[in-house]
Amino acid sequence: MLKQVHLINPMGNASGGSEWRTLRLFEELSKRCDVQLWSSSEPNSRFSDYPIRKIDLSNKSFPMTGTFIIVGVYHELEPWIDLARPTRTILIYNTSRLDQLQDRLHTLQRFGNPKVEIVFAARWLMDACRLSGPIEMSPIDLQRFAPAECERDNGSNRRFTIGRLSRDHAKKHHPNDIGIYHHFVSEGGTVKIMGGRCLAGELDNVSEITLLSAGAQEPDVFLKGLDCFFYRTSEKYFEPSGRVVSEAMACGLPVVCHRRGGYSEYIEDRVDGFLFDTDAEAVEILLTLKADPALRKRVGQAARKKLEASLAPAVRDEFLRFYTR
Repeated sequence: MLKQVHLINPMGNASGGSEWRTLRLFEELSKRCDVQLWSSSEPNSRFSDYPIRKIDLSNKSFPMTGTFIIVGVYHELEPWIDLARPTRTILIYNTSRLDQLQDRLHTLQRFGNPKVEIVFAARWLMDACRLSGPIEMSPIDLQRFAPAECERDNGSNRRFTIGRLSRDHAKKHHPNDIGIYHHFVSEGGTVKIMGGRCLAGELDNVSEITLLSAGAQEPDVFLKGLDCFFYRTSEKYFEPSGRVVSEAMACGLPVVCHRRGGYSEYIEDRVDGFLFDTDAEAVEILLTLKADPALRKRVGQAARKKLEASLAPAVRDEFLRFYTR
């Protein structure tokens, strides 16, 4: 009999890293066990191709037993969880909210359910809460997120393009990046931001800057139209792991990221990506990459190799065996 596994997430945000982590796990686990997808809120229509079941206590529609894999700590689990009898409970901690983690652990264990096993999205998250468990990079489909088939042409017919994608929210963008974008286009570059309509007031009138709403393109298609990936968030939001950075690295892009972010533990500075501390450093790195195709290619190839190693079949098999044991 196949192992029964339930993946539980709100599934409400089409640009959310937790949602895409959940879906990728579903794709992987479907090959080896009976896995069900559950949403704790109304699932986003973007996910209509997936067999998502909405948790509905009134209709007794919720996971009852088997292995529960709860992705994220920011969604409520009550009251249905009080009626469930999981044989195993795994919580994926990928958001820097220790208060929510403690609350969810209390909810899951107060009725004597199996001790919760925690999977951490980054080492710093584990160290910060002084608990232990496996550390799992958000799984990515390396065939989908792959380098563009044709060589990126940065000759006279195409301007060097930097870009980023995220949720369309001000906290996902650092206010100083406005100045960096203006400086960069003044040096002959272009900028594309998906999830950047919140910046329209400052950037909409700049012809070299394209602002798209979140989800306007498939993320892999968007990334393959860039020459470099640039990323940092406001000081009001600490990026816990930054799946979008890993996706860009998988696409063979040189990534230029602020050092303040959980993704920094996956980047070896100036080998498979670049980490900066100040605005001046960011501008210098971007302009250096613009002028040096060989450097872009070398760092982009190293980034791709890093992701291939981090998500190698043997690595993923070990995690999938952990989830289904």
